[in-house]
Amino acid sequence: MEVVCLRHASKECNGLQACCGIVKLPNNQEPSGRNEFNVSAADPAEFARVQRELTEAKQSLKTLYAALDNVDSGLLVLNDELRAVYSNPVLHVMFRANSSAEIRETKPLYADMLTASAQAVAVNLDDYVARRLAWVRSGDNKPMDLTMADGKVLRCHLAILPGGGRMLIYSDVTDIVRNAEDLERLATTDGMTGIYNRRHFLTLADREWTRTRRYGRPLSFLMIDIDNFKSINDSFGHQIGDEMIVHLANLASGCKRNCDVLARIGGEEFALLMPDTDLPQAQAAAERLRRDVAASSLVAAPHSIPATVSIGVATSERAMNDVSDLMKAADQALYDAKRAGRNRVNCCISRDATPSIADPCHDTSLDAASTYVRLLIE
Repeated sequence: MEVVCLRHASKECNGLQACCGIVKLPNNQEPSGRNEFNVSAADPAEFARVQRELTEAKQSLKTLYAALDNVDSGLLVLNDELRAVYSNPVLHVMFRANSSAEIRETKPLYADMLTASAQAVAVNLDDYVARRLAWVRSGDNKPMDLTMADGKVLRCHLAILPGGGRMLIYSDVTDIVRNAEDLERLATTDGMTGIYNRRHFLTLADREWTRTRRYGRPLSFLMIDIDNFKSINDSFGHQIGDEMIVHLANLASGCKRNCDVLARIGGEEFALLMPDTDLPQAQAAAERLRRDVAASSLVAAPHSIPATVSIGVATSERAMNDVSDLMKAADQALYDAKRAGRNRVNCCISRDATPSIADPCHDTSLDAASTYVRLLIE
């Protein structure tokens, strides 16, 4: 096979294919390789056409790189061996590893790039690299979010390229994620106290009721109300009344376990759902909260304002159809506590409860804090 350098239209070059990548095949055969062209050095027009096409291709590539370099998102292009062949400057600002020039010159493996950049990502290194590689190989078009060590959140989209390559597109979605979190917080929490609101509480209560029935575990519910709250508003003003609500929410939060669900479900009314808790345990928790509130006055200069709460307690029963029945039982127990003199814990129990639970339990240390046990007539 005769090799001709089309750049010089002669055989003067050594390593001609490296010079031009063009050969003249014998007997006018068709080219069998991707880098072989049947071009005659004696045909200046054909030579000029090929040279022009190469120049245009190089210019197009430069134009494409220049355009991608100015894209706001981080871009990384991988070939079929998952080696990086292009990246734009934004990508390196995001990950603080490998420059664009280094990528184009060394064409590193994507796995090595992951290892180098993982120091800027708040994840376990081995797990991070394994998950990312599996995701890229799969070609999954579902975006993946990455939380960086500085708190930023990057969202990565994956595109499959011809020939088995991949393009990864990284966008900073920190503000979007934070706004979504803010919206979720507004939708699920009470703006004044920061604990759950009524709507979200009912959603969580329904889930917990289902779990309780499935596994046969006890579930208790506390209905909590600030005593004589109207008189606090009338005597000190609504601002102090609001501070009293926050004060009680803080005390109740300090008494509950991590698995318990606390919510403000009315003006001065709160609910506490206690999974895996039977009636004696719930009664003891309610009494602790009642004592804490009675012993902790709200300090609002120049006043120190005492307050008490009444609490109704109920535990799930086989005869109950759903969580609303449990809430009704606790609400009735709360009503009886109010009617009996306030600053009390009332337990609503079924007819078949054991005598040790059904017997009234009095607090002899504080006369106003006796525990009243009500029998639920089925």
